Amino acid sequence: MTTLQQIVQDNLTLTFTQLQTDKQLVSEIQRKLANLGLHPGGQWIDGLYDRYVETGLTEFCSAFSLDNFDRQAIGATLVQKLLDVLQLPYVFESARDTQHILDKLTTTQANTPVVSDHVAFLDRTIRNSPFATQINQYPSRLSQRPDSQTVFSYGKSFQPVDAKKPVTFEPYPRKGEKPQIDSQGLDFLDRNIESGCLCIGSFVPGDPGIKTHWLGRNATKPLQFLSATKFIPILNVICQVNALSPQCDVDNCMIGTDSQGKRYRFYELATDVVSYDARIASSNSLSALFKRFTQRQELEDWIKAITNNHAIEFKGYYGENPFIATPKLFDTTAATTEPLLTAAPEVGTGNNYVSAYDLVRLISMLGWHHHLSPDRRLPAAQWRSLESLVRALGWDTARYLDVALETLGLVNVVSDPVVISKLGLGNSALTYVALAQFIDRRQKTPTWRTLAMALWAPNGTDTERDTTMAAAVTEIMRQIFAEELA
Repeated sequence: MTTLQQIVQDNLTLTFTQLQTDKQLVSEIQRKLANLGLHPGGQWIDGLYDRYVETGLTEFCSAFSLDNFDRQAIGATLVQKLLDVLQLPYVFESARDTQHILDKLTTTQANTPVVSDHVAFLDRTIRNSPFATQINQYPSRLSQRPDSQTVFSYGKSFQPVDAKKPVTFEPYPRKGEKPQIDSQGLDFLDRNIESGCLCIGSFVPGDPGIKTHWLGRNATKPLQFLSATKFIPILNVICQVNALSPQCDVDNCMIGTDSQGKRYRFYELATDVVSYDARIASSNSLSALFKRFTQRQELEDWIKAITNNHAIEFKGYYGENPFIATPKLFDTTAATTEPLLTAAPEVGTGNNYVSAYDLVRLISMLGWHHHLSPDRRLPAAQWRSLESLVRALGWDTARYLDVALETLGLVNVVSDPVVISKLGLGNSALTYVALAQFIDRRQKTPTWRTLAMALWAPNGTDTERDTTMAAAVTEIMRQIFAEELA
């Protein structure tokens, strides 16, 4: 097996036949091309030399007027360039043509090697994500902020490109307050994104808090966001745990029926909810399990008290009974064997209808915890526990933000990434909630970019909705990195 670095160091030339049989090398080339926006990435990073590899290499050579790649050989000159180049600016600029991006993603959707009822981007999984190895670093990155000397943010106000007036960032709202949401702010999105909310964060030197600008389309309308809401019961349990025991870290907690029987680690349960790996149980039954620690009306009221959106309803499960009907939560570091939390009485049932705004509010309170004053934070929650959910949400199978950065050719020019998210898919809609943070290093003065979003796409087949969602997230990220949106 040969690596790209070895080809350069030893000035090797590999024939087409040699390249075809070296799956590790082909995988390395696929990843390089994907990061530049010249390969679909994801499931296509499989070590197989195919038309996507050939087309990507040909386009790469054309961009630098290298000898045409003719399927005969690959040598040190080409490989050195492939190792050195971080971005192809024309790839990013060409993404202004939203129809071009939609067509590109539609082609990927139609040809992606997935099985049965899976779709290309929602079911992409973490396996080939460019950020797969960085999940454990997310919590420490979320504790940081731009220093305004080596990394900069938008500040108090910012003039987006071609905008008629500057954007003014306001303090993050206190618990029980709603922010002002620009109701036309997401009009650039496809009409099949019938509801959405986007919150862009900014930092001001000398101000410890985060400033925000909120944009939306039907942002506060309660809708079925399906499995995208599954992180909410987990958040609520964390708040309950730390209200009873502020020093408790949920990583040290286990859930079971009693102190002597079979018990499961909190983090492993939360990760199974997000990853759909079913190592312990199904995502639906585990999500219902986390809802058992609060009466349904109380959980609904808890959300309302935070977001001030009193139109919501959140009394349903997720199509399956709880994995454990009467669970108990134990702190394994406590002196007592008594449970810290026990199952709440089952009183009443109902539906899960929340808004895009509610989801953005809650995931941003999670991700931006360090930058919020106590009256703006999740009630009682401590970071030592919240960071467990941050890591769990890194395992989402939907990789729309990965797809966006790869499609835009930005993967190599961002650092310190954080991508936490949760998908939702059902007969009524495809949904997505996410928080992302990057340092954009394309310019001499790097820029801190942080945002939270939730989107709801109800129409079309699963593949059509999946492609629509990928295109929408890509356009949001393009406008943010082009500074057309702030």
